[in-house]
Amino acid sequence: MQYGTKRPIPARGGKSIEFRRFEKFTITAGSYTLTEGTPPTQTQGTVSTVTATISQYGQYSALTDLLELQSYDPIIAEYTEKYGIAMAEALDIVVRDVVDATTTIQYAGAATVVATSGAGAVASGNYINSAEILEMVRTLRRADARKINGRYICFIHPDNTHDLMQDPDIIDAFQYAAGRDQNNPLFTGVLGDWMGVTFVETTNLKVHSSYGMSGADVYEVVMVGEEAYAVTELSTQQSELIVKPRGSAGTADPLNQVSTIGWKAALAAVILNQNFLVSLYCASSRTPAA
Repeated sequence: MQYGTKRPIPARGGKSIEFRRFEKFTITAGSYTLTEGTPPTQTQGTVSTVTATISQYGQYSALTDLLELQSYDPIIAEYTEKYGIAMAEALDIVVRDVVDATTTIQYAGAATVVATSGAGAVASGNYINSAEILEMVRTLRRADARKINGRYICFIHPDNTHDLMQDPDIIDAFQYAAGRDQNNPLFTGVLGDWMGVTFVETTNLKVHSSYGMSGADVYEVVMVGEEAYAVTELSTQQSELIVKPRGSAGTADPLNQVSTIGWKAALAAVILNQNFLVSLYCASSRTPAA
């Protein structure tokens, strides 16, 4: 959710929002040369509409009076903490599933397709490395994708981080170019920045079980630029944790026996520009071919 273009839906604005995608103006030799004193031919902009429709999400649990009163642990506080984590993860997965629909796909190594079997499919050994990262960067640069705060953002699974940190080019960069202190990635274990890319480690990326050759798991690593995708929420209904104490349900809880705790949110995401994000399909050394 953090790196999508944010546009909230205002009060009484319905459940859908339209984003405008402006295509690049075509620049061809001579098309912008002016003749003195003569206005040029008008250039028409190309604008596309991308629509996102809000859906609601949520979970809750009912807690009995005995559990709440006699539990060894502060059960309400623990449920609140765990549901806060669950809400953040669930909404992140909603956005992930939208971003996953990108049509700009790169295959690691010599792989050319993703299939359950067959020549050219992602296989054990087709791991992420510095060359794959640079190719992803090139794809975004050739599409003139703008950076987010000066960097492209690369979402990467911890299994793929493990493989990338085996690459001598990555290690050498951190060893000789990064600061020689406790913040160096070789000490922190956090990839940080490399070649104009900020790495964001997350387990929410899709992993296709036994999807590659000989049963290899196939991982997705996603790199995005600015305005690759958008996220929208309702201004009138922010994501929230909701606690209902015992007795608040009236006749539905006549003996004050049940309290509830849960979360609720309204969210939508949509890809704005397929050229501004790229997904790398690769294997991991953690899940070699069977």
